Amino acid sequence: MRPDVIIGSGYAGLFQFGESALKDVGLYTGDATPKKNDWNGSFSGKYGVTSLAEFLANPDAQVQAVTAYHAQAWRTLASTYGAESYLGTTINGIEITQSGLVAAAHLLGAGTVGAWLKSGGTTNPADGNGTKLTSYLSKFAGYTLSATAPTYAALRAADPTGGTTGESYVYTDPPLRSSGGGSGAVALLTPHNSHGFTSAAQGFHAATGYQMGKVRDLLVGLAATVVLTWMAYVVISKWHALSSGGETIREMTYDILRAMVVTSIVLLLMV
Repeated sequence: MRPDVIIGSGYAGLFQFGESALKDVGLYTGDATPKKNDWNGSFSGKYGVTSLAEFLANPDAQVQAVTAYHAQAWRTLASTYGAESYLGTTINGIEITQSGLVAAAHLLGAGTVGAWLKSGGTTNPADGNGTKLTSYLSKFAGYTLSATAPTYAALRAADPTGGTTGESYVYTDPPLRSSGGGSGAVALLTPHNSHGFTSAAQGFHAATGYQMGKVRDLLVGLAATVVLTWMAYVVISKWHALSSGGETIREMTYDILRAMVVTSIVLLLMV
């Protein structure tokens, strides 16, 4: 594990951060060439880092940055793509876990992973080195992620390869959490519960055979259809009222605008 390394394409540190990722977590302010990792911009001072040299010399800051980045990736996956509803399901023979999804997002971005989930695994995108999304999904599956960044020393101690061989992580059953807690970037299993599910989405899928996110999308679509149908009814009925002399143009316009506002609010609430 080399915190001071920069590879040829400009990715830096333990976790091969690019400019965009460090900008996402507020550590790098960006520059005029956002698609090139030339590091011509400035650092914000977050985690005590004010330059690329300081970033490479501060592995603890790198661990804090990657913890924040992974938390942000999961929030995006959960809120935008309904990733929680896929947990515990299997796609193309791979069990979907939170740690696997976050690892894949680290490799290719949350948007790519979310699109892969929505497609049901019909594609298998890879990064510039040819590393497949599915390889990270399976290789890093089964770990519970910690919201608190460990120290660099704890990270090395928790490394399944011992931190000396340079090999990639391989999947092993994580140890149970001890009564005294613990720390480390590789998280421990959560305590066993009586029903065997770690989320409501898993229980819903087991009980119904449907993914919670897809059911929600269906219900939202039905509700949107009802609201838009009502809007159309209001417009048509008001037009007929105007044609028959029952309403003035001003009254018709007011009622239609009010219906449009209500429809817009309802649709926004459903997004």
